[in-house]
Amino acid sequence: MAILPVSPDKAIRAMIKVRAISASSFLRRFIAFCDLNRRQRELELLGQSDPKILSRWHEALDSLTSCYQQARERELVIKGLSDPYFPLSKLQKLNVEEFSREPGFADFSEESLARISAEHLLNWAKMFLSIRQDLKNLNNHGEISTMRLLDHPQEPLPQMIWCAYCGGCCEIRGGFPDFSGSSKLPSLWYVYFRGDGCEYQRFCPFLFEYFSTAKFFCAIYEIKPKCCWEFEREECEFLQKDVARERAERSRATGE
Repeated sequence: MAILPVSPDKAIRAMIKVRAISASSFLRRFIAFCDLNRRQRELELLGQSDPKILSRWHEALDSLTSCYQQARERELVIKGLSDPYFPLSKLQKLNVEEFSREPGFADFSEESLARISAEHLLNWAKMFLSIRQDLKNLNNHGEISTMRLLDHPQEPLPQMIWCAYCGGCCEIRGGFPDFSGSSKLPSLWYVYFRGDGCEYQRFCPFLFEYFSTAKFFCAIYEIKPKCCWEFEREECEFLQKDVARERAERSRATGE
C-alpha cells in the first residue's frame, strides 16, 4: 500500500544537504552497489576473495555516498552499507525503487525524489547502527537474538521448521511494541517498532539480512512483540498467496 508523502515544498525543506542528482541517477548507483555487494558477500560466504570485485565494490560505494555533502552523514551510510547484516535488498525493493513509481510522488521533481531516497537511506543506516550497537551491549547470552551477529559468515542462519526467511511478514510500518521477556530495553526500540523511526518506514527496522542473500531474520527474535509471535505458518501461507495474487494482477494489468 502506498504511503501518502508530505508535500514537495515541506519535503525539500526537511531534506539533508545532498548534491544535485536525479532520482534515476541515484537509483542506478544504488542498484550498481547492490549488485556488487551481493557478489562480494557471496565470495565472503565461500571464504574467497577477488581484488577486482572488492575494488569495484569500494568504487560503487563511493559513487553512491558521494551525494552526501556532510562527511559525518556519508560516514554513517558507508558504515551501515558495509555491514553484512544491513537489509539492503528490502530497502531496494520497498523504498528506493518504489518511490518513483507511486502516484503520490508524481508531482515531485527528480532532484526531490533523489533527496528523499538519500535521506531515507541515511536515517535507516542510523537506526540500523543504533540497534546493532544495542545488541552488542545487551545480547551477551543470546537472550535477545538467536544469532551473535558476527561479521564473518561462519555463523549460519538459525534452522527454522517452515520459515523461508523471505521477511514478508515484517513488511509493515510498525506495530504495538509490547516486547516479550524481562530485559530492560532501549527506549528508542519502542519508537522504532511503532514505525516512528523515520519517514516512509515500510518494514521492521529489526529485520536484518544475511550477507545480502535476500534471506532475512529477526534480530530480536527471542523478545519480539506479541503480534509477531502470533504470526504463524497459517498466516504466512495466506500472505504468500495474497502476494502471488497481487503480482498476477499487476502482470495482467501491465501486460508483462
